[in-house]
Amino acid sequence: MITVANKYYKHLSEFGVDAAIDAGKSWYPDAWRICQRIGAEHGLAARRVAAVMAVTSPRARWSTNLAATAMLCAEHKAGTYSYSYNILGASATKGVRVLESRYYSNVISGPKVSAFYDAICGDTDSVTVDSIMSKAAGYSSDVSDRIREEVVQACWMIGDVFGVSPRDAQAAVWVAYRGGAA
Repeated sequence: MITVANKYYKHLSEFGVDAAIDAGKSWYPDAWRICQRIGAEHGLAARRVAAVMAVTSPRARWSTNLAATAMLCAEHKAGTYSYSYNILGASATKGVRVLESRYYSNVISGPKVSAFYDAICGDTDSVTVDSIMSKAAGYSSDVSDRIREEVVQACWMIGDVFGVSPRDAQAAVWVAYRGGAA
């Protein structure tokens, strides 16, 4: 855990700690505002849009994830789906299920997707552990339970050091490792 936290600190330092922390603190609130905007545009609750965003996120770049979320919500309003979103087919199917299901929370599953959804919706203790966070920790893109736990603990430690929530620490590391918010 100390090693992962040290690796994360190195990424923050290389990017610029203050810039990374500022970006981390705004990343999830910005994502929530996007959900609110898309929801208002298409007559959907922001939490449902956040669920679409979460389930369509696996292995998708952020810009692709945003585009897929917006397109799915627009197609839902139109009543037809193209299933052409440049994301994993299973993720597209889950996005449609979120939009069509009365109880869409049943579709939000898996540790990464569940944590991402919670973080977007304002849970500041939620840490999203994806392939980027695993790579930033020095591992492969595959995330085992052990790696997930190490990353979560490292984000809590980084958060404590910089006086931010674990969610915002995770976002700061993600931004720093990627070299920007997108």
